Amino acid sequence: MKLALQIYSLRQALAPEQIADTLAKTKAMGYDGIEWFGLMGKTPAALAQITRDAGLEFFSVHINIDDILACDTALMDEMAATGVKYLPIGWLPENRLAGGADFEATCTLIRGYAAEAARRGMLVLYHNHDFDLALYGDATKLDALYDALPGDLLGAELDTCWLYSGGVDAAEYVTKYADRAPVIHLKDCVKDGGRAGFKPVGSGVLDWDAILPCCGKAEWICVEQDDPSDGLDAFRCAEMSAAFLRAKLG
Repeated sequence: MKLALQIYSLRQALAPEQIADTLAKTKAMGYDGIEWFGLMGKTPAALAQITRDAGLEFFSVHINIDDILACDTALMDEMAATGVKYLPIGWLPENRLAGGADFEATCTLIRGYAAEAARRGMLVLYHNHDFDLALYGDATKLDALYDALPGDLLGAELDTCWLYSGGVDAAEYVTKYADRAPVIHLKDCVKDGGRAGFKPVGSGVLDWDAILPCCGKAEWICVEQDDPSDGLDAFRCAEMSAAFLRAKLG
């Protein structure tokens, strides 16, 4: 497994004049790669170059429902040319989740977009939040989405904090979808869940002794902390998460 940072964690330090320094600091913390939450107004080639200039791998860029609706194959070509492997859908609105009026149409859209991505060597993933864990029949809305689309078209980018916050056992869910989860978001939080507060990995309530052994099939484990905590700045939180994981994983 390689260690990445979802750079959303440091979004306040990504102005054009800050990016190079922010990425250099991220590399110095011990991260191997960066997951971007969009193209930051740049071309894929330019963003890839900035990332690699810092000694970090450029492997994953989040997309959204507008990207899926547009299904811009020329942009996909540009993304693939940079070596991007994963295109995680950051979230879906309620009407597009299981039970929503547009769920079936959304599955059809994802199937078409993901097939185009797969032709270019990229895999679309779905990044869950707590609301995806709402019950739908005997399972969850997240289960229904993964059941509706095969793993070779829609992989999983499981987020441990949001699994916990959604009321399921994070280790069990990571194990359940291990074969379709090449990237796992490692995120910690307070007892009442992420809506009440986030923590550096290892500083919250999640059971990492149970979770980390379940991540062995992932190519990347990706730290994300939506907001800093305990009076620390975002850089210190990211540094603490990396130090904890490096010590745990060796």
